[in-house]
Amino acid sequence: MKIFIKRTLLFLLLAVVVIESLSIIMAITDLYLIGYPGNDIYYSIAKSKKKNKSKTLLIGDSVGRQLFPIKSNNHEINSLASNQAIGIVGQYLLLNNYLKAGNEIDELIMIFTPFSFQNNLDQKYTYHYFIKPFNNSEYSSLFTETVKEQIRKIPYHQFAQVPHIFVTPWAPEIDLVDQKDYTFLSPVSIEYLDKIKELSIQYDFELNVLPPPTSIEHKDEIKKMDVDEASKCDLEQEFKDYFNKITYLDSTKFYDGTHLIYPENYSARYRAELIE
Repeated sequence: MKIFIKRTLLFLLLAVVVIESLSIIMAITDLYLIGYPGNDIYYSIAKSKKKNKSKTLLIGDSVGRQLFPIKSNNHEINSLASNQAIGIVGQYLLLNNYLKAGNEIDELIMIFTPFSFQNNLDQKYTYHYFIKPFNNSEYSSLFTETVKEQIRKIPYHQFAQVPHIFVTPWAPEIDLVDQKDYTFLSPVSIEYLDKIKELSIQYDFELNVLPPPTSIEHKDEIKKMDVDEASKCDLEQEFKDYFNKITYLDSTKFYDGTHLIYPENYSARYRAELIE
């Protein structure tokens, strides 16, 4: 029996070593990104650290990425648009990377649906889309106490960088029941919008927040959002025309109520208006 137990333990140990070694190789070589949910986030991170001559930078959620794909040539506009699941904190980290890499911009364009600003790192996608790529030594010093508190609420957050967890789509079930006293801007969004404003002053660039085309089905829900939340936290200027600029389209233009079926029909107009 002792021999059997020893052999079993040895087998398990070797299995762990092999699995973790293969996972490390996949992580180092980026092989894990093939078919990996949210791989656009890692592409945006890599792109945010590269030098670029564009004077206009764009960040945004997945609808913003539809309009300005990160892997396409957007001419005068350099896009880092990724996913709303990384929160405004994740968007700030991308912007900070870009500026620290020595890039100089005249304007930052932010394209987000109104619902993206509600993200308080309390979603079912938070673990895989934010914790894995950003909760590490490279970025943790840029986290506010609010972000750290939200991270502590995520089950198994401390194991996200374990190789075999990191390179797979696995994530725990997240069921946070935070009491919300906001309808539009979450505490995390407010803090990092303020930080983005600080960077705009430090690096001398304009900030332009825009909504993408939105399904008419969401109009009543958006009307219930408290637009005064922006003015209460000194963001009135950034959002003064945001809701008035929303273009509502028929629901048949979207394949899931949020993402456009033919984004190219609208990206050209956005690009022309932004360049102008």
